[in-house]
Amino acid sequence: MEGVRFGELPYLKVKGSVRACAYSPDGRLVGVSLQGNGLGVSIYDTSTWQEIHLIEANQEGLSFAFSPDSRRIVSGDKRGVIRLWNFTSGKESWVMKRHTSKIHSLAYSPCGNDIASASDDHSVRLWDSETGGCVFVLKGHTGSVMSVRFSSNGRQLVSGSIDGTIRFWNTETKEPRVILRPFLAGISSLAYSPDGRWIASGHDNGNLRLWCVLSGSPGPVLKGHTKLVTGITFSPNSQLIATSSLDGRVMLWDASTGDLISTFDDHLSNVYDVAFSPDGLTIASGSNDGTVRLWEVSSSRSSIEIQDQIGDSPQVAYSPDGLSVLSVNQRKLVRKGDATTGLRGSVSFELPDRMYINCLEFSAGGSQIAACCWGSSVRLWDCRTGVKGPVLEGHSSKVLVLAFSTCGRWIATCDIHRIVRLWD
Repeated sequence: MEGVRFGELPYLKVKGSVRACAYSPDGRLVGVSLQGNGLGVSIYDTSTWQEIHLIEANQEGLSFAFSPDSRRIVSGDKRGVIRLWNFTSGKESWVMKRHTSKIHSLAYSPCGNDIASASDDHSVRLWDSETGGCVFVLKGHTGSVMSVRFSSNGRQLVSGSIDGTIRFWNTETKEPRVILRPFLAGISSLAYSPDGRWIASGHDNGNLRLWCVLSGSPGPVLKGHTKLVTGITFSPNSQLIATSSLDGRVMLWDASTGDLISTFDDHLSNVYDVAFSPDGLTIASGSNDGTVRLWEVSSSRSSIEIQDQIGDSPQVAYSPDGLSVLSVNQRKLVRKGDATTGLRGSVSFELPDRMYINCLEFSAGGSQIAACCWGSSVRLWDCRTGVKGPVLEGHSSKVLVLAFSTCGRWIATCDIHRIVRLWD
């Protein structure tokens, strides 16, 4: 796919090793499954990239899935326990333990009525999403079932196992429709294309294969990864495939030809999951290095030049005219760069006390920059010269968000205790 670029956007530094990541169907949230300190699923708002909720778990939550309406999350742990959560409240709707071993994969049906789970106990189970009742047990695999996915119309379910087989199930009759034996290696991950035409299988030897859903015939073998493929995701238009692997790399492929488009290998450890945003413009990848990295996929000029020079930037904002980008790099410097030329001609705004930054904003006219600092203050700068403006102090706790009025005169701020202040 000629012209596609693959550039890094700011990344999230999380509390432990990332085992899974996913966008909510509406694109407003990203969920991150953690192993280590802060076990559970962290929920991030994609407009601010602030953590808005942590669903804590007693056991390591290895897998999870958002409901189609983006209001609930189902999670599975290494003991075989499945929980349904209302993520806004963090409360459990139901808990079920029918699997006898680790849950590797979970999937919601497109209508939201059913949940499928894949386990080390060689089985796939279907659950009623409202009651938590086990509807059916799908048996036939002779090894751990590593991945399960519904077709876009919900009529088929596909499962992949380390026994080397891919099984298609009719969700109405619960009978196996087709059994594929790739002969490449054990199946480690699966993905259904949104248009329903293709299945992509990832294998423990690093290879991938495309399969025609209608005929079951094999398509091209995608070779590039050198270790087990941990995650596969199709773009919403089914034209691209992104993959992650224990080799520490994220790869982008042309789904129609199987050609490798681009590779990113700056994660410092195993990459366990990868996900496309609902608009297809961004990819999220989660790694054992404790980061979730965001990537821009564009058919025109991407932000790759800017990002390569900025470095690791947990906060970023564009100017109203789209020509400048504001970020905080690893040295805690606030910068204004030209979004079309990278950082050439940029202005640096060094924080005297090198505080952490929670959020950044341009004024409506682009003449001022405001930053919420890690404490309770908000700092202002002149965007053109970098000269410091006033420091706004009055909150007694951490300021999370700020916004300029459209006229540029007023600034509204809100702290962690939901106290809102208006500044002239």
